[in-house]
Amino acid sequence: MENQPDTPSSRADSSAHPMIRRPANTRLLNFLVAAEHVILYLVSFVLLGVGVAILAVMGFTVLRDDSAGAEKIIIVLEELLLVLIVLEIFVTVQTHLEGGRLQLEPFIIVGIIAIVRHILSVVVRLSIPVTSAENRERLAELAVYVGGAFVLVAALALARWSQRRPDQSVDEEPSASSG
Repeated sequence: MENQPDTPSSRADSSAHPMIRRPANTRLLNFLVAAEHVILYLVSFVLLGVGVAILAVMGFTVLRDDSAGAEKIIIVLEELLLVLIVLEIFVTVQTHLEGGRLQLEPFIIVGIIAIVRHILSVVVRLSIPVTSAENRERLAELAVYVGGAFVLVAALALARWSQRRPDQSVDEEPSASSG
């Protein structure tokens, strides 16, 4: 029953049973895969361009800005973290182009980096004298960002733990029987 010839009655039976798959149109599938790769390569080049542009704008901003040294350092840190976000997405696209599956971990890392950027900007704004109500608002904003960072770090730890768990259980069984 598994190797039925392709007859009108077998096609009718396969339409009645959604679990039986028909052969895919390989020409269309190959075209779609090629189109996906072209788009992913274009995205890769754009991401590299964005990273270079961020670095260039950062350099011009730091050179032309009359801010104090500490403020320039914060600007450089924030922009470098933005470049890390772009590069993490670039690496994810490259991994997909090499045949790897999309993974959750790089996106969690991007979220953590983004939250750290926001925390840095809140810390800089906290150093500027404001009313106590505005100060409380900034502290509340900082608390929310820290909470978000904690949740994302916990998610990253859970994602890494879940990937290692099957390998560790296999490794632990022989050592338990030998001891």
